[in-house]
Amino acid sequence: MFNKDFLINLIKIIVLALLQVFVFNHINFLDSYQPYIYIVFVLFYSPNQNKYALLILAFLLGLIIDTLEYTGGIHAFALTFIAFFRGGIIKVLAGKQDYEMEFFSFKSFSFIQWLFYLVILILLHNFILFFLENFKIQGLAPLMINALINSALTLVFVFIYKILFKNKVGS
Repeated sequence: MFNKDFLINLIKIIVLALLQVFVFNHINFLDSYQPYIYIVFVLFYSPNQNKYALLILAFLLGLIIDTLEYTGGIHAFALTFIAFFRGGIIKVLAGKQDYEMEFFSFKSFSFIQWLFYLVILILLHNFILFFLENFKIQGLAPLMINALINSALTLVFVFIYKILFKNKVGS
């Protein structure tokens, strides 16, 4: 598990955490909404790599962001949660069985499958993040609106990331 790929991924999460905290947290739309670009680590993590390493790295990425932002673990939980359910979502969208997943590549996804994959995971992440941040059921409607707008904003930045690093992601 602790090989060259793990170390490269460790560097990626440090860079993404620093970008999120020092750049993207200062990009505010309408004074309330910001993109969460660090989620690209989980979204574009190769499905052929170790899924347990993904869980550890996702938790570590969220923990770094939580430490730098003093948010008490909400990013670590939300990111680890979507990292855990990511494989199941890929299987459902791709129509693959467990034994077929070792040969799966994101390149086989159609645009609609990509879009569903991104929307499901980004919405799930943002809903969990904002629910844990507010931690009350009474304000569920504003929470959902906030999660939807932040998810749309994050989706735009994820597409920009995908376009900029077209050859590197989607393996």
